Amino acid sequence: MHRVALLSGLLALAACTATPTIVENSPTEVAVRYDGIVNKIDDAKQMAQKACAAKDKIARLRKVDDEGLGAHFGYFDCISPTGLN
Repeated sequence: MHRVALLSGLLALAACTATPTIVENSPTEVAVRYDGIVNKIDDAKQMAQKACAAKDKIARLRKVDDEGLGAHFGYFDCISPTGLN
């Protein structure tokens, strides 16, 4: 019974954190939270690319921060595709 409860809890946690979320979005940087279970840093980068593209820029990974189960963060710089800005 304990295993069923534990598995149910883990599945609920995964369901709650399944979508990467932008937690910071400025003209020069984007921070994305992802769970590290269902979604990985590549999923976070896709979110950052979309956010930076809205500013006519591309995302470049600056830092990854792991704060525990379900709490991973990718920090991206939004840079000019030509590298001039």
